[in-house]
Amino acid sequence: MFYSEIRNKQTVFSTIEAGVGEPVLFLHGFPDNNKTFSHILEPIAKQGFHCVAPVMRGYEPGSISHWSKLHINDLILDILGWMDDRGWDHVHLVGHNWGSVIAYACGIYYPMRISSITSIGVPLLKNYQESLFWAPQQSLNSWYLLLFQIPYLAELTLRSNDFALVDYLWKDWSPDYQPNSEHLAEIKASFQNPGVLSSALAYYRNLNDLLTDSGRESILGIIDAVVGSPTQVLYGLNDGCFHRNLFEQILRDSDFPFGLRRLGFDHAGHFLHWEKPEEVVEDITNWLETHRKV
Repeated sequence: MFYSEIRNKQTVFSTIEAGVGEPVLFLHGFPDNNKTFSHILEPIAKQGFHCVAPVMRGYEPGSISHWSKLHINDLILDILGWMDDRGWDHVHLVGHNWGSVIAYACGIYYPMRISSITSIGVPLLKNYQESLFWAPQQSLNSWYLLLFQIPYLAELTLRSNDFALVDYLWKDWSPDYQPNSEHLAEIKASFQNPGVLSSALAYYRNLNDLLTDSGRESILGIIDAVVGSPTQVLYGLNDGCFHRNLFEQILRDSDFPFGLRRLGFDHAGHFLHWEKPEEVVEDITNWLETHRKV
């Protein structure tokens, strides 16, 4: 595994990478960083893939953007820019948390360039309103969404007591897992950089933005869309972030006309790639092999 960088026009994003071959982009979420995939990149790369895990926009000082540039559509443009920078016509996407949301969106808007999608821990949110019926407790699971909408208070709450809320979210979302303390320390250190924490929270604050063109396109473009790339969804049956019924009841085959595979894991939660690394590596590798372009 090696460290490198990837560009979208003038913006440089740090990466960790492994292997050569067909490209696979690994997209991280919150509260996390790209090193969340470090332990699974090499075993996947050994099967003939070039695995690249960038730091997502806003998670390092060099890519901090104004809040209006942190909509889903803007993040899709990063994927396309990275592909252009490396000269990739097609790419596989593996996303966790927010990375999954962005991967789905790429499969909706640019399916011809996305060879396959693997989502870890997040369902397609198109039918999310049905969670009130299938998983009424989801509204309690999503309490943090309300907190994150409040500028200054959210930042103050997250920073308090050495980012204790970061520890809490990892434990709440993966109740059966003891998080890696060094990895959590790196996440907290990155949020100490000026502007980074607010940029990461802007992902959430822009979820319902109907005041800007990019915000409206990001929301309305997904409502009636389908994912045009073959997709597998891996989820923990004990996920404290997204209830299992969101994967088992509102994830519909009709929204994935080019194929949907879903697989739930016992005794695992939201950070599935940490909790069941060997199984996740096997499932990702098999999916990539099935959907190779060359």
